[in-house]
Amino acid sequence: MNDKLKEISYDELISMFDSFDSGLVMIGGLWCPNCTSIIDNVLKIAEEKNLNNVYMYDPKFKNIYGEMEDLRDCKSLEIKLKYYAIVEKMGFKSSERVKDTLIAKIHIPCFLAIRHGICNKYYSIELFKDNNILHELNSDTDLTMEFEDNIKELIDIVKKDELMY
Repeated sequence: MNDKLKEISYDELISMFDSFDSGLVMIGGLWCPNCTSIIDNVLKIAEEKNLNNVYMYDPKFKNIYGEMEDLRDCKSLEIKLKYYAIVEKMGFKSSERVKDTLIAKIHIPCFLAIRHGICNKYYSIELFKDNNILHELNSDTDLTMEFEDNIKELIDIVKKDELMY
């Protein structure tokens, strides 16, 4: 794994909000083909823009039975509350809901621009990479530039204070 990509836990993600930290966070994991297709682009942009780290929060975890579970599935009350905390802190809005809840469903990868503990903007798109071109499923439209512009905008938000000096 690239040394700019820093995995963080649920508690570390929540702490970024509660302790007024700043950073670019990707919700997703390297098990996800959509995440792996774009991560090199993100890390290249982060390096170009002198961003020290891209944080990655993986919503998959081992439950008390030792089975892999996705926080976004909200299978228990405790997990629903944890997931809802993320949705609320990032101000996430979507008409799609997690099954049997009223909680907005976050698709991955989802990028958060957290600045001083506030999610100023988020961006989520499911892309695939073929021949160095990022595109949506069943489309050959090149979305690489659009994707990279959105990531640059998120990084600029995260680094806003630095850009002022």
